[in-house]
Amino acid sequence: MLTQKNDSHTGASEETTTEYTGSRATRERIADAAELYWKQGLKIELVARRLKVSRSTVSRLLALARAQHVVEFTIHREKDSTAELQERIRKRFGVAVIVSETSESADSKMRLMEVGRDAAAWLATLITPNMTIGVAWGRTVESISLHLTTSPQDGIKILQLHGFGDSVLYGENYVTQVLTRFSNAFNAPVYLFPVPAVFASEETRKMMYEEPSIKHMLSMRKSLDVIITSLGTSSGPHPSPLFRSEGISPKDIDELTREHTVGNLASLFFREDGSTGSISVNKRSTGLPRQELLRVPIRIFAVADMEKAAALRVALKAGFITHLIVDRDTAKLVLQE
Repeated sequence: MLTQKNDSHTGASEETTTEYTGSRATRERIADAAELYWKQGLKIELVARRLKVSRSTVSRLLALARAQHVVEFTIHREKDSTAELQERIRKRFGVAVIVSETSESADSKMRLMEVGRDAAAWLATLITPNMTIGVAWGRTVESISLHLTTSPQDGIKILQLHGFGDSVLYGENYVTQVLTRFSNAFNAPVYLFPVPAVFASEETRKMMYEEPSIKHMLSMRKSLDVIITSLGTSSGPHPSPLFRSEGISPKDIDELTREHTVGNLASLFFREDGSTGSISVNKRSTGLPRQELLRVPIRIFAVADMEKAAALRVALKAGFITHLIVDRDTAKLVLQE
């Protein structure tokens, strides 16, 4: 209800405002009060002045913040809790992050499932109408697709982010199955990118990129709002096909070794220092060029493999990532240096 009152605590006439109580309180207004009080550390009187409401209204908003789980409190009795790891990664690398609650005894399948589930749930909150979403392929992105729930949005487009690897290794319909799950979740059309992950030569890529349908896809990629990908590395129990003979030639593998390449993201290879230039494979790759990648506002990376920790640290330092979902043990390794 609208009220006009004098606040005896401040000695000033308060502006006519809406008293936010019960169901009338908007979540945004509750969050404003919670952020000012708990995150910025302002006293109730200062929060009231900032929001132009009474101190009693601030108290009610703060009570609602706790009751409606707008704000939550975690006591870190254990070192390296997920909440603590999230905060350390956020402060160190400047990214939004979710650390999946995985136990030390969890196997690779369990890590993949937990990260995929958390990524799918987070994704549903990040997507808004009329977004263009670029989706990579790989085991981690596949796990995300398997955990998606129906969240239809108007005007969404799903783009295959880069070319495909070996259909014999993954199955002929692997990419379309993954993309179809995203399509079904957001009730969106899918735009396929029917090219290999890496061309045999720069000339072949140049000619293929002149084909009208491919030019259209490349144009759409320049207006991406979101990308969803993981990291590929040459190590671990599940090395990326793009570091093996299934994806590239032995000559390419030798070159990547000489160039101290530590990882790839959606077919873009990067070195230990985060650089991508002068790597000949990148000149034949269908991955997003570095500058195009960095222009995408939301860059979601999901990682569920401790062997990828070193490459993930490089990607974070290089600024490739804006949103990260990672398992607990990999998060701990990323923070070790």
